[in-house]
Amino acid sequence: MAPITYLLGLKVAVTVVFIFSITILPPKSVESLSSGYGETIEQREMVLGSKPPGCVNKCLNCRPCMATLVIPHQRNGFSAKTRGEDDSYYLLSWKCRCGNKLYQP
Repeated sequence: MAPITYLLGLKVAVTVVFIFSITILPPKSVESLSSGYGETIEQREMVLGSKPPGCVNKCLNCRPCMATLVIPHQRNGFSAKTRGEDDSYYLLSWKCRCGNKLYQP
């Protein structure tokens, strides 16, 4: 009779583990829930950069006023090599441009 009780206990243990894994552990598809617009959470987090500003009425009376990316000038006293960084790395910023003039957005 001992083997029968062992098998019964094993079946109960396997059943409990199976029920626990179904109810407690989240399914893998939870990670890619949709945000409502057909875009998954992972896709939203992978977007890099920023949006161009709205340049309407930002260039005074100059037309056309358009958004453009600007590389800031490197300061003469600044040395990026002291921290081991690449000196070809520049931060980009958005400005509003009309002709040869730049305006803050």
